[in-house]
Amino acid sequence: MITIKRMSDCTFAEVTKAWNRGFEGYFVSIVMTEEMLVQRLGNEGYIMGLSVVAFDGEEPIGLVASGLRTIGGKKVAWNGGTGVATEYRRQGVGRQLIDATLELYKEAGVQVATLEAMSQNSKAIALYEQKGYEVVDRLLFWQRIGPLPEHAFGASTKPEYRIRPIVTQEVTALPFYDGDVAWQNQWQSLRDAQAVVVEDGAGQAVGYALYKSMVNEAGQVSNIVLRQCVAQPGHSDARNILSAALAHVYAPYASDCKRSTFNLRASEGLLLEILESAGFGPSETEQVYMIKQMETAQG
Repeated sequence: MITIKRMSDCTFAEVTKAWNRGFEGYFVSIVMTEEMLVQRLGNEGYIMGLSVVAFDGEEPIGLVASGLRTIGGKKVAWNGGTGVATEYRRQGVGRQLIDATLELYKEAGVQVATLEAMSQNSKAIALYEQKGYEVVDRLLFWQRIGPLPEHAFGASTKPEYRIRPIVTQEVTALPFYDGDVAWQNQWQSLRDAQAVVVEDGAGQAVGYALYKSMVNEAGQVSNIVLRQCVAQPGHSDARNILSAALAHVYAPYASDCKRSTFNLRASEGLLLEILESAGFGPSETEQVYMIKQMETAQG
């Protein structure tokens, strides 16, 4: 008999087993030790009481791990991973997990529920759609390998824009900070990332970027991953603002490393156009971004 428990009522050993069994053979390998999982749940802001684990008797066989944030004055829950053990897939366990998750969201007064799903995982997407989620965008993982040409971002050397490093959380003070992104690209998930603000000649903020630089054992940058790059909405020079930010994020051009994007929204046409002109292109990974407008327990 399949039962569903809150993650907060389970041991970490049970949660770890549910995680590893649930994501076995998945598109991206995410095998965890108990210690790794405890660290991940804490660092990324999952909420144990809002997450669920499926059991067959005493055996953990799957889970949904969720978090909750206030964005734009609304309670927004995010599903940070749904997994079901291989031998239990296509038997309704995923549906039970999602039903239990949505019930917890409702009890918590969640107004908006979000998730990401691999684009090729059509069965999961169909299930989410049956439960009221809608695909609102595609999330892209573009990349470019090797050094960048000298003028990769065109206007990146224009002197009228100043790039100023800031603490990641400072982006929330910008009136045009974009919180309507996949949860892993929100500032709360990027506390250990780098952030810069783009300022015009008058010292006014007109853009920003969030990104992560990864260093190998030799101390060399091996991968630079863009998470957000935003120009002030309606600005007449948005192209050059974005180019200035990208020129800083992906510097130095001579570095022979991987430069990539993570969950970049396909609707960001101008940004993608600039990246494409610099030689970036799609990888094999792509996700869909899905949203469900919730009816809370209070109505």
